[in-house]
Amino acid sequence: MVKDIITGRSKFLQRIISIIPKELRLRLNPHRHANEHFIRLAAINCKEGSKILDAGAGPCPYKYLFSHCNYEATDFNDPHGLMDFVCSLDKIPKKDNSYDSIICVEVLEHVEFPQKVVNELHRVLKKNGTLYMTIPMMWQLHQEPYNFCYFTKYGIESILKQSGFKEYKIEPMGGYFKFLADAIRFNGIINQYKDHPLMYYPLKIIFFPFTDIVIPFILFHIDFLDKERKWTMGYLVSAKK
Repeated sequence: MVKDIITGRSKFLQRIISIIPKELRLRLNPHRHANEHFIRLAAINCKEGSKILDAGAGPCPYKYLFSHCNYEATDFNDPHGLMDFVCSLDKIPKKDNSYDSIICVEVLEHVEFPQKVVNELHRVLKKNGTLYMTIPMMWQLHQEPYNFCYFTKYGIESILKQSGFKEYKIEPMGGYFKFLADAIRFNGIINQYKDHPLMYYPLKIIFFPFTDIVIPFILFHIDFLDKERKWTMGYLVSAKK
């Protein structure tokens, strides 16, 4: 009975958040905010009819942004039947110079040999084509056991150079305060007590407004205070072949 009441309140809070306009909701999730805006700009830069590969597409959350393009999705499996083809990203079954642009969102930390993957993305990218990647520098362990490494901007630069990219831009996804907001929102500590509902659900109700709404919102809007951005969630990368 108690569990049902608390669960109902938790769902009620989730419904309240769903009413908030999307742009405002994204400010509660700085990692997704950075990714979404970056890929939206990438889509704007893609010409109508251009051939796009979403490498490591998962549930294809960005497909709608490329409705003006010839969009293809691939991943190492296809549980939802969304992929155009299935492959390992270090062995893409496409000819050299196949794609005008490639997007690769939060994927590189999940591959065991990232250099081989970027080499392969470079191979299937057309000359003057652009690779758009978002790559975390720090986050919690996730999608285990397929969570192999995280990257500094120097590591990313090294990989790009070795793959043959000579023109690239590496930008941080915000600074310390957005990093802190991300860490607080996805701390995972309360979820460790899911097997103890009388403890889990009250903690969820008490802390949810602060960890998921109030604190992230404040931290998002004071991130401008960090000028150096040595603490960052990750990097937004565009590299031209």
